[in-house]
Amino acid sequence: MSPALSLAGLATLLALAVVSDLRSRRIPNELVLTGLLLALGQHAAMLLAGQAPLAGAHAWSPLAGALAGGAALLPLYLLRASGAGDVKLMATVGAFVGAAAALTAALYTLLAGGVLALLWMVGHAVATRTLDKLRWRVTGWLLRLQGVPVPLALHDGARGLPYAVAIAAGTVAALLWPLRP
Repeated sequence: MSPALSLAGLATLLALAVVSDLRSRRIPNELVLTGLLLALGQHAAMLLAGQAPLAGAHAWSPLAGALAGGAALLPLYLLRASGAGDVKLMATVGAFVGAAAALTAALYTLLAGGVLALLWMVGHAVATRTLDKLRWRVTGWLLRLQGVPVPLALHDGARGLPYAVAIAAGTVAALLWPLRP
């Protein structure tokens, strides 16, 4: 077992989470649990083989990483700025990389999330305005043809930001550019 295999497992987990989040705005519990078990299994196998796991040389390093990663995004969840799946995904990232790298990944994730949110707002606002105008013109035209008064626009609930994208970007950034004290 090598650190490269751990990185491959982490990369696969993040890729699957991003695809799921982009498609359905949710990260399945099964995916997060599988990732967590994979992180723990890889950590144990590397310790038994006498190799240095990504999360650190201590048996409790994945647990500390999971707690640090989850705790870092928990305030966003409590403020309803992210979903529970995002918190669980960040905790799983922490189990792979350990507490220090999880906190670094969380910092980079928050930065990536801010950039993503700005891009999302700009793109979503332009697309929403254009589609809303088109939808209400067609709807108004169809209703007027039937002699029905045209109602005021009703707003659909906005779909949330796919934060797994920011978590993946933040994790990659943390692995490429770790912060050192």
